[in-house]
Amino acid sequence: MQGAVGAEGLIVVMAALPFVSRAAVLGLAMTAAAAHAAEAELHPAAPKPVCLNAAETREEVKAHRLLEPFAALKFAATQRKAEALSAKLCHNGDDFIYEITLLHRDGRLVHVEMEADTGKLVSRPPHEAHEPPVRN
Repeated sequence: MQGAVGAEGLIVVMAALPFVSRAAVLGLAMTAAAAHAAEAELHPAAPKPVCLNAAETREEVKAHRLLEPFAALKFAATQRKAEALSAKLCHNGDDFIYEITLLHRDGRLVHVEMEADTGKLVSRPPHEAHEPPVRN
């Protein structure tokens, strides 16, 4: 008789496993979400800059006496010893920056930001750097 009760108990436990597993996964997900929310409170995300099209860029360069995009692109390429690819004028409130993309000789893309009014290069956090392309 003990063998029969043991088998029934085993069946009940096996039937409950999916529910227990789901509860554990849900608990982990809720913990991760709470940790993410706590991190966001400690380090609030800066509002994302709005980038302008070519016509808007010309207007803002004139209105605010900003560096011309070509001059910003050329200066950044010279400073970083890389080939200039693109420059976008972006603003975050009253602050204007150029988001500049450069290409190193080894194939790495480099993104730099430059203050559009002063021409000062602004450093970016290292986690935004791109890895070199994979060679096959």
